Amino acid sequence: MNTISATAPAKLNLTLEVLGQRPDGYHEIRSVFLAVSLADELWFAPRGDGRIVLDCNDPHLPVDEHNLVVKAALLLRTTSGLPAATGASITVRKNIPVGAGLGGGSSDAAASLLALNRLWDAGASPDELARMGADVGSDVPFFILARSALVSGRGELIAPAAFPRPYHFVLVYPGFPVSTAWAYRALRLELTKRPEYSKMLLSRCLAGAPPDEIAGLLHNDFEPTVAARHPNVARAKQDLLRAGACGALMSGSGSAVFGIFPDRVSSLGALEAVRPSWPESHAAESAGPPPE
Repeated sequence: MNTISATAPAKLNLTLEVLGQRPDGYHEIRSVFLAVSLADELWFAPRGDGRIVLDCNDPHLPVDEHNLVVKAALLLRTTSGLPAATGASITVRKNIPVGAGLGGGSSDAAASLLALNRLWDAGASPDELARMGADVGSDVPFFILARSALVSGRGELIAPAAFPRPYHFVLVYPGFPVSTAWAYRALRLELTKRPEYSKMLLSRCLAGAPPDEIAGLLHNDFEPTVAARHPNVARAKQDLLRAGACGALMSGSGSAVFGIFPDRVSSLGALEAVRPSWPESHAAESAGPPPE
């Protein structure tokens, strides 16, 4: 088979609720994930020498087994019982900011599992790939199985949900990464009963609610903690709201912030408004369906 290509979309957490720590040390979450059109680009070519050779345009990222793409490739080869000589040359063009809470590394790993499953004729089903992906990273199963979903557990429980309308966003990367491990350590969970933001927002999105109706349900438990340490998170939110966003929120454990807009035209206008202050800004919309 010749070289095949794939795209790996970013995801937004429209909600992110941390429900407590599990006996296995992970945290139980409930979140509405939405994949968007901002995406990394990947290319895969077979090798017969057993090597997994990764080339990436971001020099700060490792290209050995510490990279989730290589980790995913090795896991697929082992789990599928493929010959040791099975290898691949993989090229990744990063467009999604790293350490931004947008899931770029997990999405790259998911795209690699899907593409290498074809390239190597490994014969794994999407559910089998998702189970492998859960061993690579908590967000990987989502990118294999869905483009919008209610996600729970530690991120491995995916309930796909097809939204009948597209949503339009501007994403702002403030220019610094946030460690997910630090964000969990610093998080102080409220013990009082709270609204179930994820379930309420999901219901509205499934009903095709417009952006102004779901904006008030955007919620992220990490945001107060991260914004207290990194004031630019709050500044980016305010700039998006001033540019016309119906609502704005930090994604994941940060640091990227997104605003949701009434339509594509207004999102593109807002992008022009915020880009002088935030050069790493992107307009994006709901992504298409995952590959078969």
